[in-house]
Amino acid sequence: MQLNPVQRQAVEHPGGPLLVLAGAGSGKTRVLTGRIAHLVQERGEAPEGILAFTFTNKAAREMKERAASLLGAGADLRVWLGTFHGTCVRILRRHAESIGYPRAFVIYDTDDQRSLLRELLREVGADDKRLTPAGAGARISRLKNETVSAAEFAKTALSPVDRKLAEVYERYERALRERAAMDFDDLLLYTVRLFDLDEGAHRYYASRFRHVLVDEYQDTNAIQFELIERLSRLHQNLMVVGDDDQSIYGWRGADVGNILSFEERYPTATVLRLVQNYRSTQTILRAANGVVRNNTARKEKELWTENDVGDPLTLHVVSDEESEGEMVVSILLEERRRLERTNRDFVVLYRTNAQSRAIENALRRSAIPYQLTGGVSFYERREVKDVLAYLRALVQPRDSVAWYRILNVPTRGIGKTTTDRLKEFAETRSLTVPEALQHPELPGALGPAPARKLMEVGVLLDRMRPFLALSPAACVAEVLAAIRYREYLLEEEPSEATERIENVEELIAGAEAYARRAEEPTVDGFLSEVALLTDVDLWEEGEDTVNIMTIHSAKGLEFPVVFVVGMEEGLLPHSSSLDDPAQLEEERRLFYVALTRARERVHLLQASYRRSWNASGGGMSRFLSEIPADCVVVEQRDLWPATRRRAPGRSAAAATAGTSRGGPSPIGVRVIHPQFGEGVVVASEGMGERAKLTVQFRRGGTKKILAAFAELSHAD
Repeated sequence: MQLNPVQRQAVEHPGGPLLVLAGAGSGKTRVLTGRIAHLVQERGEAPEGILAFTFTNKAAREMKERAASLLGAGADLRVWLGTFHGTCVRILRRHAESIGYPRAFVIYDTDDQRSLLRELLREVGADDKRLTPAGAGARISRLKNETVSAAEFAKTALSPVDRKLAEVYERYERALRERAAMDFDDLLLYTVRLFDLDEGAHRYYASRFRHVLVDEYQDTNAIQFELIERLSRLHQNLMVVGDDDQSIYGWRGADVGNILSFEERYPTATVLRLVQNYRSTQTILRAANGVVRNNTARKEKELWTENDVGDPLTLHVVSDEESEGEMVVSILLEERRRLERTNRDFVVLYRTNAQSRAIENALRRSAIPYQLTGGVSFYERREVKDVLAYLRALVQPRDSVAWYRILNVPTRGIGKTTTDRLKEFAETRSLTVPEALQHPELPGALGPAPARKLMEVGVLLDRMRPFLALSPAACVAEVLAAIRYREYLLEEEPSEATERIENVEELIAGAEAYARRAEEPTVDGFLSEVALLTDVDLWEEGEDTVNIMTIHSAKGLEFPVVFVVGMEEGLLPHSSSLDDPAQLEEERRLFYVALTRARERVHLLQASYRRSWNASGGGMSRFLSEIPADCVVVEQRDLWPATRRRAPGRSAAAATAGTSRGGPSPIGVRVIHPQFGEGVVVASEGMGERAKLTVQFRRGGTKKILAAFAELSHAD
């Protein structure tokens, strides 16, 4: 295994705390997998005594594959290597009773969480506008990650909104326990709580794992730090790898202070810096270094590379977001033809999901296939969630969210009124849904006909429960057949049935793939894996499609050509960060991450006007001025070039008339009309005095105007 001198130091570290500051593209995965192989092959450590944390299943799979290849064919790789959440699930499946949960607990995803919170917010009479399910979920998640309990929060809740939230938080925790459910944050929180309450369990895992390795340490939060500390407390053979310059998840609780203060918490720690980059050109790295060095809360380091100098970054100043999308397509088609690139060589990155619309529209118009990461994922599609709800109801009868989803799927004539009355019946008697369906008082409370329909669902689920003994794929197939789900899709929406049936068939394939990876494949194990998948895990690397995603989603990925759109104040950096120095530094790190995804080329796009704001854009992003001047060139291909700008007093129409045949198009020019006000030229037909312009005005809508009589002037 080829290693540079600093990489080798990290791999062969003798023991004790080790901080590896691994810059972008510096080979951190090589170091982590090399360390695992070294511990097993050279130091004689048992594989099962090594625990490695990653942040995505994709990263875990890649590390497992690399470690297996280093250890050689037939090696028994029993290293615990997975995400924080996945590792905690493994531990809790064995010890959940110690914290008052059954081992067959279910994991609530974001949709499940919001569904439950919506119900609880109604119960406490919360103001829908001031406290939404999404907002309450985000606040509760932050509190859990900071290890603040519902009772502790209630003591400090002073505002009316916080007092309502405290009440909802307490009810939410109780409701999860009643349903034998945990949300994502609970998986970490309850593992730490397990170690506090069950000294035997803590001692077992802290003794078993003689070496703890952590990837992307800069993205850890308070509860993850607690977990790492407890697992490495006895031996302190803790190796953390990360880059403070790539800490971009503060908005969801990540604490860059964990990596910045590592040496204070572990005074005997060794610190190594990986700064040789193997990914990007020299120019891209000089640009990225020039930007990120403006942050103050960082460890000093400068990336360098032996790669070629490469092309300068290109800044394209365009008129609006529609022109931005068209510019991306124009450059993409040109580079695809001239440099023989494939679609998968390109990625379009943006700060917010809303920016994808114009990019998607432009790609669709040009019939360019693309893959959107961060949109509606496969496992969020309605038909897939229906089938998963059946599996959850079988695995955990107390999971009322799953039960209420499937009562009338397929359609059984069970309406909302019946469902609401069933909820009231079950809750007043402290019954689970299946217990309520079998209760002798149900017909009297709901009526004979509704009760009969509900009881039939309970009988159906009882008949299906033996399916849990089958393989996950066989269980899914049997459930589909038992509820006649394919037939239901054909009857419900014939026009969409084919695609939706293909999706549920793909779910069977997904269960088969899980079984090939899992040590002990089970249905509840499959459900756990599905619940913990991230956007990056669902990204199809082999597809020949243009990739479009948020910068956050691109973390850990790399591409030959990177487009970064929306380079404006208010977008990047985001408007929410402008008054907070710490958040502004995180926005700068975000731009740094975007730049360092690129191997060969970077295209930056800034719009002068962004329709989604219903106003002029926020102006050029301050981060652009931080790029060294010799690293970037500016193009304004869809604006009037400076040499074509009108002389004083000359109208836009006259300037248009003066363009030569085949010369630059006026599309994208910002103009002013005496009646309609400010607008943007969005189309042009003909040349010279006979040219007809289509102008989209901010106030007057879209108008077609003859250039000779347009009475337009430039909005300089």
